[in-house]
Amino acid sequence: MNTNRINKQNGSAVFNVIILLLVAYGIFVGIQYAPIMIESRTIDAMLNSIEQSNKTAPAENMQAVENMLNNQLYINEMTHMRDSFDIDYMDRAYTIRANYERSLNLGFDQKTLKYQKSKTLR
Repeated sequence: MNTNRINKQNGSAVFNVIILLLVAYGIFVGIQYAPIMIESRTIDAMLNSIEQSNKTAPAENMQAVENMLNNQLYINEMTHMRDSFDIDYMDRAYTIRANYERSLNLGFDQKTLKYQKSKTLR
């Protein structure tokens, strides 16, 4: 009867270690993913802000659209991402495209996350 209780305690310890490892792995991945998610949501908000600005004061040329984008990048302290944006003019509308990749280390694999978003200003 005494050995049965010891086996139950050892089984419980193994279970606890497995749970701790799973929680640690979740934290490891979450710490990497959180900034990527925040960055993508910030870019969504920037593009929406540019779209709203354009509705109240429409951009008259490519330079005005670039200025709006650069202003939003500066406000959000993301000027390093300027190369990830393209602006095109077609059919009397400006299209701003954000396109970049981020890498997520899963411990056993590297996962590439691709972000693509565009807004058309009319």
